[in-house]
Amino acid sequence: MKPSLILTLFLCFYGSCGHSQHPYELKVTSDNDNYCLQLHDGYYTNGLFLTLNYVPNWLSKRIRETGKLTKITSSYQLGQMIFTPGVISPTLSRDLIDRPFAGYLFAEKGMTFFYKKGHVLKTSLSIGTTGPNSLAQQSQFFIHKTLELDLPKGWQYQVKNEVGINIQGQYWHELIPESWRRKWLDIHATSQVTLGNTFTNVSAGLLFQMGLFEATGQSSLYGARIDNDQSSSRKPNELYVFFYPSYQYQLYNATVEGRFFSDNAGSVLSPIRHWLYKNDVGFVYSLPRWTFQVVYSFKGREATRMRQPENYVSLATSFRFGHQNH
Repeated sequence: MKPSLILTLFLCFYGSCGHSQHPYELKVTSDNDNYCLQLHDGYYTNGLFLTLNYVPNWLSKRIRETGKLTKITSSYQLGQMIFTPGVISPTLSRDLIDRPFAGYLFAEKGMTFFYKKGHVLKTSLSIGTTGPNSLAQQSQFFIHKTLELDLPKGWQYQVKNEVGINIQGQYWHELIPESWRRKWLDIHATSQVTLGNTFTNVSAGLLFQMGLFEATGQSSLYGARIDNDQSSSRKPNELYVFFYPSYQYQLYNATVEGRFFSDNAGSVLSPIRHWLYKNDVGFVYSLPRWTFQVVYSFKGREATRMRQPENYVSLATSFRFGHQNH
């Protein structure tokens, strides 16, 4: 094989062959506290998410009828979250459980609306389950067996089974006027509301984006590098960092307090802390087909019994595919 052909195939694999857009994106996200390299396994200890983003043709065609929107995207997500006490040694006793054992397994449908002024609105509906039906214990045991780690004890005290329905709205409001908007800096005020019998909370914060990035309607930060319009993308690559400090008020959290509609006999639970501080620091590198993202998250204590705040790292890889519809 000629060297020039090898180079061409290499560039195409990493998405450098042209600036064409693709209407579908598959994203895999893995959260884990051990990614922090602190040899700590507890609290929000593992999360795995599979997301399919796409451009809905029937809605995209209607954008031309309104003067406010630039794009609409849709998504499906499957995910599992695992929560444990701060210490999960094989000798763990009931009185040392400072955060309940809990899992959350869910499916979610989302819609995201991108506005010409740089604002973004995302709405979603999720259906899931806590308790043994979340398969959190089996997942953690599989991970520990694979890595030849000690199996944690205490899952018999986890929160009980309950089906949960949750709706969520997220809004990003552009703060920098377009007339003097920097190409290397963007700032959004953010807000989020979640209502349901698994999570009920509200949060607000500021999102700072710095580096080489697209406008919101084409930025990988919002899952917007998918499109049917080949001319809509201006930059083949993105390279940037972001900072996202926020405060949250949580009214209910089933992974801490247990089932909403019935008792939790046998579970070890905890009252919640209503006010939480969270800060995400992320690095993103995006090519025409691929996006790679690393995010470090620091979060305050969700339960009053928790001995310390929690932190974890999120690793995500996205691949875009499909052909434009003309």
